[in-house]
Amino acid sequence: MEYQIEIRNVEPMRVAFLHYKGVATEANKFFPNVFKSIQGKANGAPFFCYYVMNPETKVGEMDLCVPTEQNPFGKGIEVKELPAIKAICLAHTGSYETLHLAYKAIDQYATEHNLQLQPPFREVYIKGPGMLLKGNPDKYITEILFPIREE
Repeated sequence: MEYQIEIRNVEPMRVAFLHYKGVATEANKFFPNVFKSIQGKANGAPFFCYYVMNPETKVGEMDLCVPTEQNPFGKGIEVKELPAIKAICLAHTGSYETLHLAYKAIDQYATEHNLQLQPPFREVYIKGPGMLLKGNPDKYITEILFPIREE
């Protein structure tokens, strides 16, 4: 798969979020709670912010984030300001099962350009399954932003 990789400055962002520890594929069961807590008033694409992820077991620690100006109401849902970051960015088109190819491309790019990656990294869900219909996984668009350490 051919990726367009770029280094981009990402603006600070205010998000409503739910901290989650567990199997990453189970996190989407809790994601709707974040939307409900802000009455669906998002001002950007939702994303997961990963702190730790075990590639074998898919168990990790992450924040389920929705950009918003709303103050959330709901158990465990908080607000925070994410800082500006400089990140390697790429858009992956296809099912979530093939996302590992995108991460491989990022690792390769970072190695070739002598860049230090540092968590937390973000998976931004530009186009994915809807609340009711799964849609076509081949047409899902996920943007990956991986912060780089500046010397």
